[in-house]
Amino acid sequence: MSGFFTSLILSIQNTQKTPENQQDEIKAHFLHWQGIILLIFNCGSVVMQYLRKSIVPVAVIALVSFPALGGSNNHHNNNTNNTSYADTSLAEGIYDLTSFDDSVVLSSTGVTVGGVNVTLSGWSDTGNTLDPELDDTIVKTATAYEISNYYGYGVLNQDGEGQTSPNHSIDNYYYNGTNNADGIQYADFDFVLFTFDSDVTLDGLDFGWVNNNGNDQQLSVAALGDSQLGLLEGEQSSWAQIIAGAVSESFNIANNSVTTGIDSSIASQYWLVGAYNTVFGSVNGASMYNDGFKITSVYFTENTSTPPGAPTAVHEPGLLGLMLMSIGILAWRRKRVA
Repeated sequence: MSGFFTSLILSIQNTQKTPENQQDEIKAHFLHWQGIILLIFNCGSVVMQYLRKSIVPVAVIALVSFPALGGSNNHHNNNTNNTSYADTSLAEGIYDLTSFDDSVVLSSTGVTVGGVNVTLSGWSDTGNTLDPELDDTIVKTATAYEISNYYGYGVLNQDGEGQTSPNHSIDNYYYNGTNNADGIQYADFDFVLFTFDSDVTLDGLDFGWVNNNGNDQQLSVAALGDSQLGLLEGEQSSWAQIIAGAVSESFNIANNSVTTGIDSSIASQYWLVGAYNTVFGSVNGASMYNDGFKITSVYFTENTSTPPGAPTAVHEPGLLGLMLMSIGILAWRRKRVA
């Protein structure tokens, strides 16, 4: 009998390789058990008298074990913009921009926080570079930069903003500070783009400075997909065109921070954050052209859920447990017959 159990153990060890797909996996298990049963039949009449009474319980145990061996159910995401649905029970990250050197924060390699890499860039609707006011609705690159370790990061756009307060903030002020038709028409909406190397949910932000002591101050947020990112980087589109089809909202700023309120099931690699723009969503009672802030920290939750269709490995404890339970039933029946 020792040779019999040695053969069984070797048979189990030879089935440790995970099949490439679920159907091959199930087929492999049936072939594995078929081989074991044939092996048992060849071991002699001593095993035969117990096998007849044990085939049914062994088969039942095998069938019950397949769900555990086969993996979990998959949820499919039909969103075509690479905005995915996240597992909201995952670890959160806090990115304090001011704790890193600005040359690193603004570099193409960015900063890695909690295993997630983040880069930062600036954007604003400043139109044609040669004649900024010719078509002021087109979004162009802008310069994101650190104002100070205390205040955090702002944006200088291509409309000639200087590095003086309040123009170096992320803002939507009237053009030339004048509340008239030209002031509204040529106002620029500054944004920063946080690019993560994996899907995250943007949970909130902290600010080192907010205009008007935080009174009547709002911001806008959007989760972009690949196609929308392409429009942004193409520098030929307006904010309305860029965020068409994206998840976007606007929020009040309170006590130098904001909890976005974005549905926690929405995750993306590309998050736009900028001065209040009703194209992204409106806030009751809020007004535009007076919003400005400087960002110090970003709160996010990484989406590390298993991608739809990903293969699930066969667990060794499941196979060994199944074999041990089968042997136990054989021993129990032998004791009853004796």
